[in-house]
Amino acid sequence: MKQIETKNQKNVENFLSIYKEIGIDFYIPKKSITNKLETVKHSNFNEKHVLFDNKKVSSKIVNKEKQIEELGYLFKNIEGCNLKKTSSNFVNFYGNINSKLLIIDSPPDIDEDKTGISFVSKKGELFEKMLNAIELKKHEVFIVKSIPWRPPGNRYPTNDEVKICRPFILNLIELIRPKIIVCLGEVPTNQLLELDQSILRVRGKWRLFKSETIKILDEFKYDIFVLPTFSITHLLERPDLKKYAWEDMKLLRDKIKETS
Repeated sequence: MKQIETKNQKNVENFLSIYKEIGIDFYIPKKSITNKLETVKHSNFNEKHVLFDNKKVSSKIVNKEKQIEELGYLFKNIEGCNLKKTSSNFVNFYGNINSKLLIIDSPPDIDEDKTGISFVSKKGELFEKMLNAIELKKHEVFIVKSIPWRPPGNRYPTNDEVKICRPFILNLIELIRPKIIVCLGEVPTNQLLELDQSILRVRGKWRLFKSETIKILDEFKYDIFVLPTFSITHLLERPDLKKYAWEDMKLLRDKIKETS
């Protein structure tokens, strides 16, 4: 077997460090991940996890869409997140894989949980209206749930539930490579930016997410603009907040023009 090049070793070590931070050990399979999933025990959760290594697999899977599909498959099949046991469906990510705008949404509501699809019913209608107001269509963006399983009773996710999903979000960012990320709600905002703040305090202010935080590829280094704003569910419950959400959408509209 050929030795791994020094650069590849460094990439893999950097990638492993993401999971070490939250106490997860894992094995990267040699064979295609669609044929076989290898698992190891999580030292804290005492459960099993598998991680998608884009650098390792890219030699076999050169298609970006396929890579994203594989990541979704691994995300759906991880063990260790108890939300899988209480939810009806995994809500997969979808959209324009070449979009420069990534939207990270809050955990699923009851309708999304039933259908396995993001932004349905009244929530979907309001979301599309907000996009249309700044001349965007849903098919032009890429959408992912910060946590793809609905917490029972719509309770707030635990820190462990937030952390176990974060590396998959980072992997998706590495694949999509957006210029702008919009975090809809407190959970995705705090998950991505590693904060512990109310959405009322952080919304409407641009943040920078440094790509080297992902630590996967050395050449993937640039700043991503992140805009925290209210979740659509929050706006449906509190219509009085829509005026503030509109201010945030105008910020997004201007940033899109600025970065295009």
